[in-house]
Amino acid sequence: MLTVLVGNDTGKRAKRLDVLLAPAQKSGGDIQVFSDVNFDATIFRTIAESMSLFGGTSTVILSGVGDVAELRDSLEKILPILSESPHTFIVSETSLLAPFLKKVQSSGGAIEKFELAEKIKKGEAFNSFLLTDAFSERKRSVAWPLYRKAIDLGVEPRELAGKIFWATKNMLLAKKTTGASESGLNPFVYSKAKLGSKNFSDAELEKIATELTILFHESMFSSVEFEPALEAFILRVLAK
Repeated sequence: MLTVLVGNDTGKRAKRLDVLLAPAQKSGGDIQVFSDVNFDATIFRTIAESMSLFGGTSTVILSGVGDVAELRDSLEKILPILSESPHTFIVSETSLLAPFLKKVQSSGGAIEKFELAEKIKKGEAFNSFLLTDAFSERKRSVAWPLYRKAIDLGVEPRELAGKIFWATKNMLLAKKTTGASESGLNPFVYSKAKLGSKNFSDAELEKIATELTILFHESMFSSVEFEPALEAFILRVLAK
């Protein structure tokens, strides 16, 4: 079963996600969370086609791939398999291209839209790389206003967390390699990661990556509210 939640009303979208997750949380079912950082279409296909043990099913949540063309295309290819699976797949994005949504419908998936009222819609797009750059430069006074701006524009907090996690892993990789070819990163991405890595120790970057992962899971399995928790995390981590 596939359900796609899309729209810039992040509050209503988060509440709907909670409703969809409630049965699995109540029964202690298997819940897995993916983002653009760790999404792999092969893994999704394996889960979708796996047999349910003892009648149980998995619930899989994915966010942050809407603006990554390569990942979005990989997901599009397996939409029919996800829709027909006995397992539950939930995709939550601020925005998705119309052709992708059409493909979801033709594949048998359900689409639920959550748009802010027109009078409070924001016309400005948010460049998440500004936030990751400020984070990598350890500029708290820049990163925090950018985070608030993103939230006000309706960007999903988990998408922002995914970008920060991506930047953190790149900085760790840059610290442990001598060049772009060795790291496997794009030369431009590597150079930025290498520069940013000088602002953090290895231990700090490892801790940031670990705490972000824990925050993702705690927000799914407990009463932790992700958006304010992420804001507090950014302010604490970037404090010197």
